[in-house]
Amino acid sequence: MNRESGKSYKEIKAILAVIIILAFIFGFNDNKSEFILKNWLLNLFYVFILASLVVLFNVLGYKLAAKYLDAEAEIKILNYNAFKEKFQFAKMHRYILTPVLPILITLFSNGKLFFTAISTFELKNQNVYGRKFPKLTYFNIGLIAVSGLFFIFVLIIFFKLLNLDKGVMIGAWFIIWNLLPFSDLPGAKIFFASRAMYLFSMVFFVLNILLLQFLSVLTAIIASFFFSIVFAMIYFYFVEYKMS
Repeated sequence: MNRESGKSYKEIKAILAVIIILAFIFGFNDNKSEFILKNWLLNLFYVFILASLVVLFNVLGYKLAAKYLDAEAEIKILNYNAFKEKFQFAKMHRYILTPVLPILITLFSNGKLFFTAISTFELKNQNVYGRKFPKLTYFNIGLIAVSGLFFIFVLIIFFKLLNLDKGVMIGAWFIIWNLLPFSDLPGAKIFFASRAMYLFSMVFFVLNILLLQFLSVLTAIIASFFFSIVFAMIYFYFVEYKMS
């Protein structure tokens, strides 16, 4: 197996692991009063299909945006090692602060709590010849992160139009947790790329997720976009511009 195929195999394993973990998180509790194995497995398979769509749309967003910038996005399981210094008192940190964490949360909450901060991306082949600056900027990386989350949002719209509430929920929780600006999450990449872009993205995605429960798709999108622009402009003027 050559080096390139080895990388592809590793990425495929990471993507499949994310799908399986999401399927377990959202399919563990089928909200039935009586446990029937056949029905539970059917529900788990249904959730697996929805989770696969969410993850694949997310991957597609990252990869298309990276390709547009002449780079390559590689999907990986989130690495919590950046925080291990804070957990030296408990040597189990290396096992807990991994994808095991969302599984434990699911088990202890009986499938009522959803933790989906389990994946991210890193860029390969960032050299972009022919540009004034040969390396991608933090802003470019932030745009790639936004693109991945936006593709999930587009899928959420389709789920909403098809009345696939479970799909809406999976996509919504995936976006919300991945917006957190810590570790190597997409939210952190957006935050360090541009505070204004992060604020716009956070308000747009979260407000849409909330408004889609009560308003039509078009109305929710328009209202969310308007408020996102307003909040981003206020932040830029009073924080970035005034304080500089």
